[in-house]
Amino acid sequence: MTSSNDAATQPVDVDVVIIGLGPTGATAANLLGQRGIRTAVVERDISIYPRQRAIASDEDAHRVWQGLGLFDEMLATMSSDVRVHFKNGDRTFLSMTSSESQGQGVPGMCYYHQPELERVLRQGIDRFPTVSLMPGYDAVNLVQDEDSVTVSLRPADGGPDRTLTARYLIACDGGSSSIRKLLGIALPGKHIEEPWFDIQLRAWYDLPVDAPLDFTFISDPRRPGVDCPCPMGYHRVEFRVNKGETVEQLQTEEGLRGLLAERGIDFDQVEIYRSWGYTFHIRQAEQWSKGRAFLAGDAAHIMPPFAGQGVSSGVRDVANLCWKLDAVLNASADPSLLDTYEPERRPNVKQLTDFSLRIGKLVMLGNPTAVWLRDRVIRGAMRVPALGRAIRSNGLKPRYELGTQGGFFGLGNGRRSPRGTFICQPWVVGSDLAPVRLDTVLDNKWTWVGFPSAPIPRALAEAGVNEVKLERSSAIATHAVAPGHYVDSEGDVERQMRRSRAQGFLVRPDRFIYCSDREMTAEDCARVAAVVDGERCAVRQLTKPAL
Repeated sequence: MTSSNDAATQPVDVDVVIIGLGPTGATAANLLGQRGIRTAVVERDISIYPRQRAIASDEDAHRVWQGLGLFDEMLATMSSDVRVHFKNGDRTFLSMTSSESQGQGVPGMCYYHQPELERVLRQGIDRFPTVSLMPGYDAVNLVQDEDSVTVSLRPADGGPDRTLTARYLIACDGGSSSIRKLLGIALPGKHIEEPWFDIQLRAWYDLPVDAPLDFTFISDPRRPGVDCPCPMGYHRVEFRVNKGETVEQLQTEEGLRGLLAERGIDFDQVEIYRSWGYTFHIRQAEQWSKGRAFLAGDAAHIMPPFAGQGVSSGVRDVANLCWKLDAVLNASADPSLLDTYEPERRPNVKQLTDFSLRIGKLVMLGNPTAVWLRDRVIRGAMRVPALGRAIRSNGLKPRYELGTQGGFFGLGNGRRSPRGTFICQPWVVGSDLAPVRLDTVLDNKWTWVGFPSAPIPRALAEAGVNEVKLERSSAIATHAVAPGHYVDSEGDVERQMRRSRAQGFLVRPDRFIYCSDREMTAEDCARVAAVVDGERCAVRQLTKPAL
């Protein structure tokens, strides 16, 4: 049983209830289960949804899944060597790779079959006795008080309603979120009226898992679209629905034959698994929480699809929220810590939405003159060495940083401050001289990572903050690494600290840097100690000092 500093009087069934078991909800369930938090997951569907909606995730999600011990199994059916092309007619005017990591130590982009991804996530939940799955229920009502949230659930089979009471609720129930509507939270934004049509095929060729995958944006003004080989024997083709066409017409045999022929695919040589029409939404909820209920993933923000950021953004959300719930429920941190969730996450969602829209505008240009100019400008930019390298390596994608205004970070804001950025994940070598990824050592806990010149502050050590004692890469040559010390064998952390003029970082459980040693103050130590062990801090404050 987890503890809470809420002093609740009403009995609760669980500490957290999650509504929705897609990738966002399933990741949240694993994160909470890993922390021993009693959790119930409510899902309308009895089994995994068979349609391949999302197809891609990036390194931010991969690092979270790595921390859950699931990413290696996911990789067995993912394509991690991905090349992205922009093509107009017979000419490719831009090609880039998206597999390179920006320092996170995992592949930068992977493509997958979504039902398989969800299978791995759901099997991961089975490891945790504190997490219960409740398939076959719809959330139909919600009430809250100061201590708890109670949700009414209606069985899909028509049985009687039941209620579930929890300390907190996470809504991961998608863009049409019933919880968001029950909370009365608006979802402003815009709806792109231009319809698109998606065909999911069984691949007519053999694509090994380790083969490069070529994702192509068809940037032809006559009919923009997407062409993507997918793992596990699938292939996706997407088309804009042109004026005078309807989705119903395109779903006939004649319509499907014509569309596939535009891509050089013989209708008689492939098996069509599914086809459907859709339109884009660009929306963000006015607020991401109300009382004890929080929105995550598409329930909080709906992105255009061009950058493939929907799933990864949901994973970022719950990775940020779940460690804070753990601090409140298990370490008696002040619940105001949860107020930092939205201010930290919303700026990144806005950046990636804008990035995705820029890609979409690049693909969907309709004016022939603008298309001609686009192709020439991009080909010219690719010939500029530094700019070309950045474009080819997907370096124009916004780097993941958290919002520090209103977030839980160091109080100082010095020049070159690393606050709100993630610590990189290199290989490090311990006393047994076996290389491991840095996150294995960090172990989802508050950790002081520093070189000998910057030992952990005493107040943090007394509060229970872990310490990783780093040695510079030159120490590996001596084959004498002291117990509890780790060699930054590639010098990555050393370079990151040098850029911040630091010798030590205080790293949060989500791998983001609270502050550096040169910014740390006594007030910062007290704030962090109250989150790491709030109950013990409260006792220290209430206990009369010995004279």
